[in-house]
Amino acid sequence: MDDTPEPGELRLPLALYQDSESGEMVIPAADVCSLLRASAQQWLTWERDGQAELDPQTVALLGGALVGLADQIDIACISAAS
Repeated sequence: MDDTPEPGELRLPLALYQDSESGEMVIPAADVCSLLRASAQQWLTWERDGQAELDPQTVALLGGALVGLADQIDIACISAAS
């Protein structure tokens, strides 16, 4: 099986861990932030290359929202670790 992404497809490796107390699957915050930022960058690349199905303004707003969310998560983690 070939794991090469199809054109217009974004694949990112994620490390999943199982919480020892709750048994829930968790993803490190740094991985979530990387995923959000990479998704935003990919959308902008698709828009630049004419592959986006949305108008440029919408792509920019959505991308900015993802980066903003990643920034909020980073700030919350820094605050919690301080």
